[in-house]
Amino acid sequence: MKKQSILLPVNFRFVGILFFMAGLILGIARFHYGFKPELLNFKMFAFYSSYLENKYMEIIQNNLGEELTGFFMMTGLFMVAFSREKEENEQKDGLRLKSFFIAAYLNFLFLLAALFFTFGLAFVYMLMVNIGFGLLSYFISFQTLLFLSRSKPSKT
Repeated sequence: MKKQSILLPVNFRFVGILFFMAGLILGIARFHYGFKPELLNFKMFAFYSSYLENKYMEIIQNNLGEELTGFFMMTGLFMVAFSREKEENEQKDGLRLKSFFIAAYLNFLFLLAALFFTFGLAFVYMLMVNIGFGLLSYFISFQTLLFLSRSKPSKT
């Protein structure tokens, strides 16, 4: 009986790279160049909003540039991290589990460092970076472990 996989199809990796690149371009345009196109201005429901005044459970006017940047980057990283390899096996399952633990440890260390070495709004920026840090560290650690396992001579 074939094992059921919860991973995304292998083709999602390419789509994920496109999404991540779109998010990166949007993020640079928005945060570095201050690009806020009018067509992204919408009235949105907000549970909580804090600009010049605090608002709770209200409709607010908002430019979705930041939200689209986050959506594309997070979705892209998710697709890249959780796409199947061309050939999946139990060894790769073990490497995936090990990568999760590595990513969890790195994420913890990142947050601990941010907590003690960044203050004020800089800490909020670190939390924003942390949104994608776990997925990115998982993907990098998995690919590194995969590369190292391929370069070892097989025991037969």
